[in-house]
Amino acid sequence: MNQLELSDLFKNSIEIYKQYISQYVPDVETNYGFQIRISQFISLKDVFEEHFNFDEINLIETGVSGNVYYGLFGLMLGSLVDQFGGRMHSVDLDCDSCENSEKIFNDVLPNLKYKTHCMDSLEFLQKPPIIPNVVHLDSFDFQLFDPFPSALHCWNEFISIEKLMPSGSLILIDDNWFNGTHLQWIQDGVDDIIEIKYPIIGKGTHVFQETLRNKTNWEYVKTNQNPYENIKLVFKKK
Repeated sequence: MNQLELSDLFKNSIEIYKQYISQYVPDVETNYGFQIRISQFISLKDVFEEHFNFDEINLIETGVSGNVYYGLFGLMLGSLVDQFGGRMHSVDLDCDSCENSEKIFNDVLPNLKYKTHCMDSLEFLQKPPIIPNVVHLDSFDFQLFDPFPSALHCWNEFISIEKLMPSGSLILIDDNWFNGTHLQWIQDGVDDIIEIKYPIIGKGTHVFQETLRNKTNWEYVKTNQNPYENIKLVFKKK
């Protein structure tokens, strides 16, 4: 697939995403939360052009895309899979979210080979229904003032699935912030802006650190995302 074709797939995926979201969020074109997700998705185009050398995308997502107001990033990924060719499976402990995700995907992407699984992601990743070449880790909500459980859970997801994935596969990890970022955090009625002073904080902290220490069989792929916003980390298997 040439770069122009891949570029078109990404553009189509974004348009499909915006059309669906706009039914519920009229200001999707200017809404910061959704624009961040679109920007993250755009950054993946260069990653796929340079690093992805498979004939189809077999994708696993932890944390289903079942709620519009949580962003539905997986809908853009699903649209990409639908156009490129391949299959997509999502896993989540919340069965209602799984059901909602099935409805959304069936409505928007009726031809996509898609299935949700209501179960613990760590158990699911031990014996996945497909061997993925792309994995999107986005389960276990990150909490700024208690960041370790989310990061540890993501690390456990990573070590559960990475050994099964073929060389050249990609892993994407959501919700990460680098040193120097000023992060607005609203919780329990408190609205505060915190400067991140650690090298990195977020779901992918352990994967990022261990990879940079050459203690994994993966390499960190730097993207053109704004380093002072929510970063979706990308790793490629050697």
